[in-house]
Amino acid sequence: MKSTTKLLEERLIYLSSLARDTCRAVLDAVERKSPANANAVLALDQKVDELNKDIQETVLQVAMECPDDIASVIIIGKIAQDIERLVDHSMNVARIAIDPTVPSESYDFYALTFKRMGEIVIEMLDEAIDAFINRDPEIAKQVAKKDDVLDTIYADLKKRLRSGQENLKLEETIDLMLAAKHLERMGDYVTNICEYTTMLTTGVQADLN
Repeated sequence: MKSTTKLLEERLIYLSSLARDTCRAVLDAVERKSPANANAVLALDQKVDELNKDIQETVLQVAMECPDDIASVIIIGKIAQDIERLVDHSMNVARIAIDPTVPSESYDFYALTFKRMGEIVIEMLDEAIDAFINRDPEIAKQVAKKDDVLDTIYADLKKRLRSGQENLKLEETIDLMLAAKHLERMGDYVTNICEYTTMLTTGVQADLN
């Protein structure tokens, strides 16, 4: 019979796969500038919310029974919450596809840049979950370093938008900057997962961000 921790880990893996699918659907909607595709993503978001709720309830129930592996159980709950928050940020990114006000000549550049950022987040999430399941703090640290790439892209986008070189309206500039910020924050949540892994395996709370 599988332990409660193993069952929770399986749910966590499924949750991360839903998050990955949601992020990919958002990126596709943004790239296609498709309000219909962006709205369809909402169903995936609801699945993520429901599964996280199930995990949190199970974590609370198991924690009250004080199992030997209580630390892992608590960390799984924290990771699940961060994955849900990551998906919430992706929903905000989808707004620029639901309400595409940015002119096409500028939109295409930002859509491709957002896609690149999203793909980095998805790669980080997959690797961070693997590092946690395998209790590998060194891999977790390597994954966290990839967040620096997102930070650099975000900083470059901010500089470009603030320069006003594309003569965008203020509302358009704000929408694009917020979308980039949401993607940058998604990387921070994955970094949190990496920090949970190092804390669980080493007993030391490391700041990997």
